[in-house]
Order: sequence, then structure tokens, then C-alpha cells
Amino acid sequence: MKITKYKKVFSMGLHSGVRNYTVKDLINIKGKKKLTQINVTNPEEAAACEEAGIDLIIAGPPSPLKEIREAAPKTFFTVGINWLEHANKESAIKQALQYMEIGIDSIHCGCWNINFIKYLNEFRIPFQGHVGFVPMRSTWTGGMKPFGKTSEEAKKIFNDIKELENLGAWGVEVECIPEKIMKEIDSNTNLITISIGSGKDADVQFLFAEDILGNSNWRTPRHAKIYRNFNKVFTNIQKERIKAFKEYKVDVGNKNFPSKKYTIDINKGELLKFKKYVKNTK
Repeated sequence: MKITKYKKVFSMGLHSGVRNYTVKDLINIKGKKKLTQINVTNPEEAAACEEAGIDLIIAGPPSPLKEIREAAPKTFFTVGINWLEHANKESAIKQALQYMEIGIDSIHCGCWNINFIKYLNEFRIPFQGHVGFVPMRSTWTGGMKPFGKTSEEAKKIFNDIKELENLGAWGVEVECIPEKIMKEIDSNTNLITISIGSGKDADVQFLFAEDILGNSNWRTPRHAKIYRNFNKVFTNIQKERIKAFKEYKVDVGNKNFPSKKYTIDINKGELLKFKKYVKNTK
């Protein structure tokens, strides 16, 4: 259902606007409503999310974050920061504050140094964490595969979430863990749980726009449902583009373009005057 009521807000940069949710709203509705989150990469996807009533959007560099914010000005927007670019916590927080300045609502900091996250919370910047299968930590968890299928792994996930609670997170992305573990964890944390491949018992369901639309350059993960086949659409568009260019080339070669319809005419008398002028300059 598309949201029609919005909250008036000030961003941390003191820019006024409206949002579908505040952090307080999200915390208060835990367990009462299933929400949706989509990872977007461009303004068109962001605008479509807002029009479709998607609850939360998320993006990260190198996506055009300012343009995405402008395309979906009413939707709660989380941004990830490439932690590899920051050798110290001051640098990371500086970028987070720059994102707050353009109206970002929350920071995704799942792979951050724990001291960086503590420092982030000192500024009262809303943030969500990331547990379970975390791609950038896959070497520590045995590669590209689900995590949490043993009790010891499940304990690690639960303890990570409890640590995020203590650090002040509002939510946590839980990626590719067993659904039954997700259910148990969700009922034992006050964080908003965001499931990607972790079953239906979380507060939020999260997918990437490219998977939903079927235009990923990667093999679609088993947890992602494809709702459209944009790769086929884009392939057909490219075929039609090539055909149009070929037709244009043939038209030019046969002197069928430009025809009179596509040219500019001139008064016969003015043309004769010009011809006379040219002739006299020889």
C-alpha cells in the first residue's frame, strides 16, 4: 500500500522535508508491519521505489547519491560507505556527515571497525549494521555460502547483533542465514531486522533492484525473486537501436534523408538575390 501520510523532518544538515518513516517510527513498528527495502543504483530506480510505495531504499558509492535523494525525497534512505577508503575514524565520520548534509537518513556500516561505529554513534548518526553472510568478510566465513547453519555460527550472529544493539544501531541487515535462526533472533532483539535471503520472519525484506528487474550482470542469487526480465528488454532495445541506425544509413546513401519534410525552405526571391551576390563575388 502506498503511503500517503508523511512526517515533517529536519535533516542533520537542517534541511526541512518530509519522510515516510523516521528512525523512531521504524523502532516503534517492530513486529507490527512487514516492510520492504530495495538497493537502488540510479535516480530512475529510486523514483520508481517511491511511486511504488517501497518503505526503505539503500545505495552506496559509486551511485549518484544526491540525485537518488532528489528522485525519492520522501523515502527513508540509507547509504553505505566504502570503509576501505578510510584509514581512520575521523575520515569515515567526515564522509558520513557529508551524506547527512544532502539529506541521507541513515548509514550502513556493517564492515566498519568497531571503534569507528562507536565514534559514529557519538554524533547520533542513525546507522544499521550487517551480520550473517557479509560478502567482504567471506574469507573468514568459508566463502560465498550461507552462514549460521551450525549452533556456533548462529551464536556468533546473535552476539554480533547484541553488540550492535549496545552500539546504538536502529537496524541490522541479516544476510543468508537459516530462516529458523532468523525467527529466533528477531524475537530476541529490539533492532529492526532486515532479511536478505534469511526468510520471512524479519521486520524488513530486502532485495536489489537489479535482481527484481532481472538486469544483473551476475548470476541471480537463489534468494532473489525476479519480477521482470530487463536484460531481455535491454537486448531488444539494442537490436532496435542497431536497426534504426542501419535504416538511417541506407536513407542517407539513397538520398532519401533529409527529405523536404526535414529541411528549411527559403523565399524564391531571397534565394535569387543570394545567388546573384555569390555570382558577383567570383
